[in-house]
Amino acid sequence: MAENEKKPGLGRSLRLLIALALILLAAVVLMVLLQLTESALNIWHLLDQMSPTLLAIYIIGLAVFALLALAIIWWFFRPRQSSSRAKRTVIEVPQDAAEMETRLDKAEEKGIDTSAAKQELRELQRRQQEESIYVVLFGPVSAGKSSLIKALTGDASIETDPRAGTTRYISHYRFSDDAEADITLTDAPGILDTDTAKVERARDEARRAHLVVYVTDGELTRDQYQEIAELLHFERPMVIALNKIDRYDAADLEAIKQRIAERVPDVPVISVQAGGQEEVIRVMPDGSEQRVVRERASDISALLETMRRTIARRGEDLHQRRDASLLTLGAEKLHRSTAEYRRVEAEKLVKQYTRKAMLGAMAAVSPGTDILIQGYLGVSMVKALNNLYEAPVRDMDLEQFVELASKNVGKRLPILLALSGNVLKAFPGIGTVTGGIMHAVAYAMIFDSLGKAVSKTLDETGTLESKRALDYFEETIGGNLENRAKRFARLAVEEIARKK
Repeated sequence: MAENEKKPGLGRSLRLLIALALILLAAVVLMVLLQLTESALNIWHLLDQMSPTLLAIYIIGLAVFALLALAIIWWFFRPRQSSSRAKRTVIEVPQDAAEMETRLDKAEEKGIDTSAAKQELRELQRRQQEESIYVVLFGPVSAGKSSLIKALTGDASIETDPRAGTTRYISHYRFSDDAEADITLTDAPGILDTDTAKVERARDEARRAHLVVYVTDGELTRDQYQEIAELLHFERPMVIALNKIDRYDAADLEAIKQRIAERVPDVPVISVQAGGQEEVIRVMPDGSEQRVVRERASDISALLETMRRTIARRGEDLHQRRDASLLTLGAEKLHRSTAEYRRVEAEKLVKQYTRKAMLGAMAAVSPGTDILIQGYLGVSMVKALNNLYEAPVRDMDLEQFVELASKNVGKRLPILLALSGNVLKAFPGIGTVTGGIMHAVAYAMIFDSLGKAVSKTLDETGTLESKRALDYFEETIGGNLENRAKRFARLAVEEIARKK
């Protein structure tokens, strides 16, 4: 009973303490508010007595202080882009065809596939000899590109269809306009094609051309505006041709052209009627319906006039820009081929040095000698990878990098050795062996991880960025440990069997 009587008393005491604490807190807050109010009133009184000049200086000073404070806060908390993770994309463009040929010869001597880049160089030389103005018609599927080319050239054999996606391949058609200009029209697949290879070929063809005609049959979508913006980066004169104008009355047509012109102000927007075919429904006398495909009348005068003016005004500049673009395209393809060659060769180098590390561990007089700390194989592998990527690096920097990698390995080596020992138990006659073969598996995992980390860093940046490479090393060496250990254990056992 005594205990039951104490509990209510304790509860009342606790509530009393909480109430006193709240009263004290309220008093403190009230005092702070009174102090702030008094300070504010004093400041207001002082400001009221200041001259207008001093008041302006005071306000400007407060504003500058506030801006500086905001700038400092933004600098500390702004979203930072990791420059170390940015991939190198700068490609050196040759000045002329002769320099491009020199690069191709050097690349070919190394074993790099230069076929795609050579094709661009041959295409440049061929088009220079032809002296024809290349005009590529670009646009979404079923916009009427093929019909427009048919109307321009008068070639009735060009395949057209009122349904989407008639153009499946890149085709060229030559004709001479009334001004006797030699023009080659290029019909490319639609930009919204589901086949990415077709889209890439169409974009490349736009870069090879002198002039781009973007054909559409109505309001442009967000994707089409994005594609136009990309084409404008190639620095080609462009014309937007609004096709199938018979679908709209004059007011609607002008409104569409105005909206397009507002979004793309530097590109002329013209109206055309490419002709071609259209599918209509004919109501028969008996009330039945019949689907009929009929020819449309064409009106391409505005497009021809715009093309003539552009060719006459830009003149030699069109050829110079076309040549530079083809050289750039060739350089990009050579860059991609070189990158692929380096990835393949880097993988071979990593495998070679991984095998050397395994053999070195098994042949060591003192099993467990840290190959990375000794440095020879580690430095040699990293140096070979840098030579492959033509990334100059000092021997001192190489040794320092390998030493840093060795320190990272030190804390993982016991785990790798234990894992190697467990994996080797699965091989009859090997499971009880310790020393060399166990270290061979561990060092194979280390060298494989280090080589892949260095290769990835060089591929992304073109230089040996130690921090990035070590970060990748940490990621690689700790991933998929068991499967990698089994793979290298199998290789180590095969090496032992081969020696026997």
